[in-house]
Amino acid sequence: MSPKDITVVVQGPVQTFSDREQELGITQKCLNSVRQFLPGAKIILSTWHNQDLTDLDYDQLVLCDDPGTNIRAYNVDGTPQMFNNNRQIVSTLDGLHHVTTPYTMKLRSDNYLISDAFLHLQQAFPKRCNEDRFFNERVVVINTFTRRYAKGLPVVFHMSDFFYFGRTEDVIACWKMPLIEDFIATKDTPYNIGFPDYSIDCTQMLFIRAMQQFDQSFALNGLLDNNPEKQIFSDRCFANNFVIADPQQVGVGLCRKFVVKARVSRTKGKVAHWQFKEWQQLYKKYCDPNFDLQYPIFAQYKLFLQRCLYVFPARLENKRRLQQRQKKVSVNK
Repeated sequence: MSPKDITVVVQGPVQTFSDREQELGITQKCLNSVRQFLPGAKIILSTWHNQDLTDLDYDQLVLCDDPGTNIRAYNVDGTPQMFNNNRQIVSTLDGLHHVTTPYTMKLRSDNYLISDAFLHLQQAFPKRCNEDRFFNERVVVINTFTRRYAKGLPVVFHMSDFFYFGRTEDVIACWKMPLIEDFIATKDTPYNIGFPDYSIDCTQMLFIRAMQQFDQSFALNGLLDNNPEKQIFSDRCFANNFVIADPQQVGVGLCRKFVVKARVSRTKGKVAHWQFKEWQQLYKKYCDPNFDLQYPIFAQYKLFLQRCLYVFPARLENKRRLQQRQKKVSVNK
């Protein structure tokens, strides 16, 4: 694969936009990194009107109309929970629709490349199974926010929305969805669907909405909505259509807010994510039984102990919080 076969869609704000703070100079760093590690690739910058584009190196500019924030749920005090999901959909899809190369990368404007390891990963796992095979080739994603556990419990369809690399038609499929309509509170669902369970995570919602074009059985009623059948469905989908690895293994650098003090950058946050070796276990189980998996028992045991320390204890706290959420509703009534 030549870099000339690749278009990189850099999506998002260049400076602080609306209520989203942007690290100074991070988009310039992002664009320069693409030139460094993918010389000859085309760069499409998909951003918003009235952004300062001085000294930014790109090949094509796409200026998007701002759809504004969207309401996904309400807090128990009645205040809305506002998100930028529609902005992400618009800036991503508008950029992707201008791609003419066979391969595409979707890269946030506040992330950057540190290597071209994603090129090897995308081609390194050729075997597929027939069931739940939705893409022409695998799409590489990073495991930051690709959670295996949330609130101490297993979760499904929790796929990161930071980075995608693969066939252009497959990456477009990952973002092919209508804009999200504001959640309308009713007497039966005054706060969120599935209450007192938490709302599904933004990453779960985006993933499900995209994958429903292939299979309408992609659905969740809440963050922790899970059962053995859904877990198998999620695992097989991940194994058969994606490659999941940590940012360094993929070749992606994150902005400061995700690597300095953020929980996602500490051991407590990292061990809740799918690990590359765990994804390889899924690959061996569902796609290639003969795959030579190098995953020592010591490493597996170490990860399990870390989860016993940092992840699983949250189950008790989660149970208490769910009870409190239910009690607050009863009081408000």
